[in-house]
Amino acid sequence: MKQDRKVVVFIACSLDGYIATKDESLEWLFQVEGEGDNGFSAFYDTVDTVVMGKRTYDWVMNQEMEAFPYEGKECVVFSRSEWEDTEHVRYRNGDVRSFVDEQKG
Repeated sequence: MKQDRKVVVFIACSLDGYIATKDESLEWLFQVEGEGDNGFSAFYDTVDTVVMGKRTYDWVMNQEMEAFPYEGKECVVFSRSEWEDTEHVRYRNGDVRSFVDEQKG
């Protein structure tokens, strides 16, 4: 019998419900207080699949990085447009809930 996968949503958003600033920047996410990464690395180690929208993915990929940031994880990017899958990313369009249900079972 196949066991259902656990789905955990991790979204950093402002108190008014926004993820990005008006100019579509996520830079504010890095302005945190506390020690180290506040437990993010420990949480991220439990993740096997990263799911995001195309605009978020584009912002992340436009940052200066030495390597693909989700190496070792399945990375799924949702877009209204059709895109070719790459070595690191599988593109999807359609209903996110249906995708999650497929992944769980």
